[in-house]
Amino acid sequence: METFSFSVLSDWLVDFHAFSSQEREHHHLHHPADGSLGGPSARVTTSSHDSHVNGNTVSLDSIEGILLVCLPLSKLFDADEARGALDSFVSHDHSNSDAGMARGARVALADYAARSLSKLLPLTCSQNHALDNSSSHDVYNQISLTIKTMGQAKHSQAKINHRSHRRDRTMRAGKNEPEIPFVLERTDCIVYSDKNQHTKDAVLQFYLHVHAIIPRAHQKLMHTHFVDSLKYALIQAMTQTLHPFKCILTSRECFGHIATVVLQRKLRGMLQPPRNFNSTTSDNNNHANTLQQNNNSNHNGNSYLNAVAFIADNSILPRKSGRSCQPMASPPAIPFHSPESDMLTTVVQVEVGYWRRFLRKDGTLLRPDNCKDDAIVDSNEEERTDTTLSIRGMIIPVGVTLIVGGGYHGKSTLLQALSAGIYDKIPTDGRERCVTHIDALSIRAEDGRYVNRCNVSAFISNLPGKGLDTTRFSTMDASGSTSQAANVVEALESGASALLVDEDVSAANFMARDGRMRAMIMDEPITPLLYRVNGLFLSKEHHVSTVVVVGGVGEWLDVADAVILMKDYVAYDGLKKARSVSYQFSYGHVQYAGRGVVHRLPWEVKEEKKPIADEADKTGDKKKPVTLSPLRRKPETACLMGKFHNVAVHLLDSGSSRLWFYPDDDGSNSYFDDCDNDEDDGIVDMSKCSQLVGNASEQLYGCGICILWLLRESMNHPEDDMLDLLKRLEAALDDGGMNQLMISLHQNLGRDGGSSTKDVLPKILLSSAAHDLWEDVGFALRPRIHEVAMTLTRMRGLRFEILPEKPRQMDVSSEEEEEQKKKMAAIAEMWNNRRKK
Repeated sequence: METFSFSVLSDWLVDFHAFSSQEREHHHLHHPADGSLGGPSARVTTSSHDSHVNGNTVSLDSIEGILLVCLPLSKLFDADEARGALDSFVSHDHSNSDAGMARGARVALADYAARSLSKLLPLTCSQNHALDNSSSHDVYNQISLTIKTMGQAKHSQAKINHRSHRRDRTMRAGKNEPEIPFVLERTDCIVYSDKNQHTKDAVLQFYLHVHAIIPRAHQKLMHTHFVDSLKYALIQAMTQTLHPFKCILTSRECFGHIATVVLQRKLRGMLQPPRNFNSTTSDNNNHANTLQQNNNSNHNGNSYLNAVAFIADNSILPRKSGRSCQPMASPPAIPFHSPESDMLTTVVQVEVGYWRRFLRKDGTLLRPDNCKDDAIVDSNEEERTDTTLSIRGMIIPVGVTLIVGGGYHGKSTLLQALSAGIYDKIPTDGRERCVTHIDALSIRAEDGRYVNRCNVSAFISNLPGKGLDTTRFSTMDASGSTSQAANVVEALESGASALLVDEDVSAANFMARDGRMRAMIMDEPITPLLYRVNGLFLSKEHHVSTVVVVGGVGEWLDVADAVILMKDYVAYDGLKKARSVSYQFSYGHVQYAGRGVVHRLPWEVKEEKKPIADEADKTGDKKKPVTLSPLRRKPETACLMGKFHNVAVHLLDSGSSRLWFYPDDDGSNSYFDDCDNDEDDGIVDMSKCSQLVGNASEQLYGCGICILWLLRESMNHPEDDMLDLLKRLEAALDDGGMNQLMISLHQNLGRDGGSSTKDVLPKILLSSAAHDLWEDVGFALRPRIHEVAMTLTRMRGLRFEILPEKPRQMDVSSEEEEEQKKKMAAIAEMWNNRRKK
């Protein structure tokens, strides 16, 4: 192994670490590449060949290494025309708006840097020079270098080693792969800003893969001659790459990319407060009152739209094909236009600060014809002083919203745009001004999924057979309706703000049941989602909105708060007509099993709740709680100390949507649990989770890294339930990113391992999770906590235990309501006393 540092172009700091074959084989001893436990990985190979130097045949070896390249932003934006951007990357105060803009700018800069590097690389160069006059050492100075991004290195190796020729033809390969239009935090390129340091100490960091062909030499000669030769070769190669790279990062195109992301973050923050609060999210002092407001007039940057989503006019929603993320050309695609509706259409005022000069008044990217693409050119004086955008568009209000219309009229296309709106998009996506609340989740049926101790009693009850308790429902092979019920409840468990449901991919008996079928089957165990959506929204505990694409069941019109009618790909306000149809055909007067009016069943259960008894309690003295909400649960300690003790994560097949969590040891585990092992234990199938980006590999692997961290934290904090653990994860990701998570997973490092530019490479090299990441997918994208929760609950073989309920604190609105009830009761009692007199 060899490690050294050097500088390039006086500003770029580079750390290099070369892996020896022994080091790599030691790391791979228990990290399988082919799905088998134990043994050296098939990917750990030592290549050798012969070369002729001075008439002699010399054996050559290849080595691999990692480059960490760092550049302070103060050095990157040192030119006069770019210096004004420096302060926009770091928050000057701790207000939610300012911090969100700065974080978005950093993520966007790192994303653009990664995309640009993938175009500049791979770079292959050969060096044949002598550091002294001794020709005997010429052989040691012949070095051939290939530098790639982490993603390019992984995909190239996968293409060589992959067993399937058919998949080889479709394997992504560097420059030829289509761009993923989503902007996410990533592990291979980040902008790191230490909150304890001055703002100008923010640093751009990125990792590169190096493959070098070197002469096989004695270890002593390697140290005396090879290191200097390798360093010289690396300096030459990096100089060739970094000079144009710096120009790209200070171009107008880069700043337009950043401005588009900042705008999306600002728009998304105006919809409604986030549900999962932590130190970096918005102030929640007025959370309850804000959600109860009904204000759909024009808003400024400090107000909430009280909406699930916002779709700007002239957005291009259709994609090229069902498997493509690229926008359809217009024409034939019809740009979106808001309906003429006071309820659905609004004009928002968005303050974007410095980034206003790169955007038009309506938020679209400013591309002046008289400006060069590679130069930052300020707009006129008015553009520089007016930092507010005015954007017209359609909101999806909180509550129950239906998207209706005939087949092939754009219903699912609109819902897909809402589903993708949780992520920031690049300027050319067409949906870059379409945003959805960050906690909105797509819900669908998922036949065959694994479920363990999930309270689905709100939707499933009175199942045939003995001992089937739906408050702790478990199955290895869920049906369409039970899987969708579990998906809804687990969405509530992770703090969802809205459910996005498409009738086409849902279980029919879970979505609705008409009057004839109610009369035919009186003891149906399934309570359809139709009957619960109003109760979910009115619930003080959850207050969850629902957006449903409907084309075949008219009873949904009875529960709608808003209706969007799609006709010929144009949106109309259909609420008035929907209410007229509902009035003519409604079954709203029918009572449902004594539990309330059909279609509007309350979510809260009024009966007194008893103490929780787990399934292990067979005494029968305690009764289980009568609640429809998710029970507090966490991964079972015995399971974490048994089959899931000290696990590692592996992606099953390149490009797949399946993870495998397997024991990261030689099989001699000293911990045991009381359950039988199954061959599918540790397998997670996320193929039905549509909100994972791209081909899902990079973000899915990010979920896997987060799960490793969560399993450890669950052991360290046994009192924490699922939501508590997810909040801890969100705070950790905000503080240090996914690289810091991998560093903290190493047993010799504390949780606050540090990520300064001086020590990040040595620390991350100690993490086996980082090595697995580099060889499985190359880099990882940050997931939402909701996808992490989905991964955890779908891990086959993982059992959950139920925790006692916490005493719930009443929010402001609940306290005011209770006070109002007391006043009304006092007034009623006073009048009753007067009547008695």
